[in-house]
Amino acid sequence: MKVRAQDIDFDQITTPGGYQPGTDLAGSTSAVEKLISNVLVVLTVVAGIAFALYFLLGGLSWITAGGDKTKIEKARSMMTNGAIGIIIIAVSYAIVWIVGAALGIEILEPGKIIQGITFK
Repeated sequence: MKVRAQDIDFDQITTPGGYQPGTDLAGSTSAVEKLISNVLVVLTVVAGIAFALYFLLGGLSWITAGGDKTKIEKARSMMTNGAIGIIIIAVSYAIVWIVGAALGIEILEPGKIIQGITFK
């Protein structure tokens, strides 16, 4: 049996992530939920990339310091600050999760919070 490209039934291609183009962002709680979730994901990814770049630049500065004490100290400081930054991000997520668990609110899942909001 020969299969041609025209005979294959492909699903509709959608964009990854929460927001779908063409949907009503203002009137839908699920769209707001997805928007908030996507913003949190983007900020986390940007922070991770910033850490990696800062840490790599510090390592490169250390390698190219050529034994100069001030350059080595500056490079060490860059690497330390990058590590402290990523630790702060991880700890902030843990604190938000702990506070949410203590209050009975799933803060890291904004959709459940938004669905509970009603306007009278």
